[in-house]
Amino acid sequence: MHGKGSPYLYKIMVYPIKSLPPVELPEARITRYGTLEWDRLYALVDERGLYVNGKRERRIHLVRARYDLLRGLVYLSACCGEEQEYSLDKEPEEVSRWFTRFLGYSVRLVKRPEGYPDDEANRGPTVISTGTLAEVGSWFGWDLLQARLRFRANLEIGGVEPFWEDQLYAGKGKAVVFRMGEVLMEGRNISKRCVVPSRDPFTAAVTIGFQKEFVRRRKPMLRGKYPESDHGYRLSINTVVRPGQEGKVLKIGDPVEVLGLKR
Repeated sequence: MHGKGSPYLYKIMVYPIKSLPPVELPEARITRYGTLEWDRLYALVDERGLYVNGKRERRIHLVRARYDLLRGLVYLSACCGEEQEYSLDKEPEEVSRWFTRFLGYSVRLVKRPEGYPDDEANRGPTVISTGTLAEVGSWFGWDLLQARLRFRANLEIGGVEPFWEDQLYAGKGKAVVFRMGEVLMEGRNISKRCVVPSRDPFTAAVTIGFQKEFVRRRKPMLRGKYPESDHGYRLSINTVVRPGQEGKVLKIGDPVEVLGLKR
């Protein structure tokens, strides 16, 4: 049993195709690249090689995706259309054509072993607490699922107060070492957010005044970590997995321990 104040890993979410819906897993393996297996392994790009993601293309929010990771399958649908099954590795061209038809311009599904993390400098899984998601959701009348799908973190910490994870970042040039189960990680930054959290993850409808209200509430919490000139539009911890962690497995229920500043 985990009591309040005893942090533990509550949820694991991976996003096999960057910008599309997640898969919730009971456990996830650390890859040689310091990422979670399957997380953002694939991405969608246009003819110029630019990401086709929620930041640039609002209609991405209308795409539904389910996965069978054991078989490497994705099931795609949108706008009440019939669900289509594709093999991610064997039918990438068919997946590309599905998105091209849906969006009306050329889209390609691409893959690389190290994946397509949102923060290339800090490639580890992103971390947030359930309490944070619930609190931010209360500011805007969202339920927990809405908040979770808007901020798209990988690892969700239970048993702690809102914004507990902020202690995993100590300021510019510093790294806080922490252990989750058997995996050692470093908190390197509090993630800069884009337009995506302002949009309903199912309809793409925009929450008017979202960023202004978010920053009004959030920025005072970040004093001491960022200069006053920083925008304050930040939530969830960007991490780096420490060397030697390849092959280790994160599991639901793993305890989380803060070890202190990197020496």
